[in-house]
Amino acid sequence: MNTLYQKLCALRAGGRGGFTLMELLVVMTIIGLLTSVLTISVQASYKQARQANCKSNLRQFGVALSIYRGEHENIVPDWISNLYPDYVDDKSMYVCHSDINFGKDRARPKAFVDAISDQSKLDSSPFYDNKTNSDTTRNKTIENCSYFYEFSTGKHGWGKDANWPDGDYSTLKLYKYAQLTYGDVNNKDRSSEGSGQVLPYSASALPIIRCYHHWKDQRIYGVAYINRGSWKATKQYITLNVAYAGNVFVGPPWWEGTLRAGETSTK
Repeated sequence: MNTLYQKLCALRAGGRGGFTLMELLVVMTIIGLLTSVLTISVQASYKQARQANCKSNLRQFGVALSIYRGEHENIVPDWISNLYPDYVDDKSMYVCHSDINFGKDRARPKAFVDAISDQSKLDSSPFYDNKTNSDTTRNKTIENCSYFYEFSTGKHGWGKDANWPDGDYSTLKLYKYAQLTYGDVNNKDRSSEGSGQVLPYSASALPIIRCYHHWKDQRIYGVAYINRGSWKATKQYITLNVAYAGNVFVGPPWWEGTLRAGETSTK
């Protein structure tokens, strides 16, 4: 650097010194590296800002749902659009800044679904809380929504878990209430001294609203649906979630595969 400085001084003084081709290449390389570092830093800042905004939305939804339950005998609304305007007064809360479709399309991005090879019936308009869904029970004032509501009245067509009593579990709402009340085969006691008994899911672990639009931001350990038999943990894409209890957490795509404290691999 001293040599470059001296040659600059010589040029300004009318000297005959100048930059060699090698020196120019070194300078260009350094500038390129600095630009790359700056770009990565800016992109990371944008990701963190978008996640922070999304988590704020989820946290506010969690509070609104808690108030709603308190006023409706512990029953949640059919759709989160029903929270507007009495419990949520800002329509912009329904759109995640990382949603490239601005809440006008599917809640789980197609690229995400393709990446995890998990296309399901939930990836269709009857489960979207936006104007593509003609369900008469949702609030049509909310036309755009990026978030997936786990307790909606969308009919999934799944069978009931073997541990559940006979009953109607045809909608997502009824199915999720059963998971809270009875648990399912994916939530067995996996402790070293456990009995393998099926346990109800914790209200702080079962998501009520999920965001899939930050899926490429980072990876966390979790169990994929296809590995539920061995319970083998691998690096998974992320989802942002607010639980039934109101806490916000980062989890894997298959939320039942969220690792408990002390779990790192096959259990």
